[in-house]
Amino acid sequence: MNLLLNITSLIGRLWLWFFDRFIMYPLMKIVAPKLGVRFMNLGYWPSSKPEDAKLREFMNDIGDLQEYEPHRAHIYLYEKAMSMHPKYPDFKNQEILEVSCGQGYSLEWIERWHGPAKCLIGCDKVVTRNVNNIVYGDATNLPFADESFDFVLNVEAAHLYSDYRKFLEECARVLRLGGVFCYADVRYPRDVSLINEAANAAGFETRHIEYCTEEVVVGLNHVARKYDDLLEKAPLFVKLFKKSLRATYCAPGTEANERLRSQQKIYVAAMWVKL
Repeated sequence: MNLLLNITSLIGRLWLWFFDRFIMYPLMKIVAPKLGVRFMNLGYWPSSKPEDAKLREFMNDIGDLQEYEPHRAHIYLYEKAMSMHPKYPDFKNQEILEVSCGQGYSLEWIERWHGPAKCLIGCDKVVTRNVNNIVYGDATNLPFADESFDFVLNVEAAHLYSDYRKFLEECARVLRLGGVFCYADVRYPRDVSLINEAANAAGFETRHIEYCTEEVVVGLNHVARKYDDLLEKAPLFVKLFKKSLRATYCAPGTEANERLRSQQKIYVAAMWVKL
């Protein structure tokens, strides 16, 4: 019986691996505009810990965010990643690249509340909107010249890449000396030291590593309620993937959610500087 359960669980995880990489993003390209989906990360909810102090202060200073209220947890995750940057929250005159920018709404947020940046570009393999500052590109082969940027941002995407070492090397290549790389992602605990070692080998110095699984779990609970409601309004062909979609955003009751809650998988945020 245990063997059968293990095999079933393995098949389920393989399906979700395939679904994440080859079905979900093309599917979202079709339905995201109709459903009002702007962000696809798990979300974050700031806690009272000192590491979130700058984030809380900045968001409080902004005040009313009625326009962004449905996306608050997603935005908090971006702010968490960026808050590790020494210049946070002011990125004026910085040349910024977001690798795997999705639909690019994060770029609009950064420009509005942290800019104006000197240059702000997003790069993604699935370009879902016709936006001037989003270009097609592979994270392991970035289509930019050496030393083009001051700041590289990557939020909840690298776990999908075929070669995280090559990705880190590419980030180091396109950053200028002294440039900052801010990263946030869901990983297995054993991966964190390997990723940090690979970052160091690529030419980065580690300035900050933080585990923030608990805050992400709180954030994803907000996100899951919103997405569960959207799924009920979605076209039938989307509802056919309901179980897989709920697992993708780690909705309560899914195995993916339990792995985060039990910290079989964890959420990590890191900031490196190119030497």
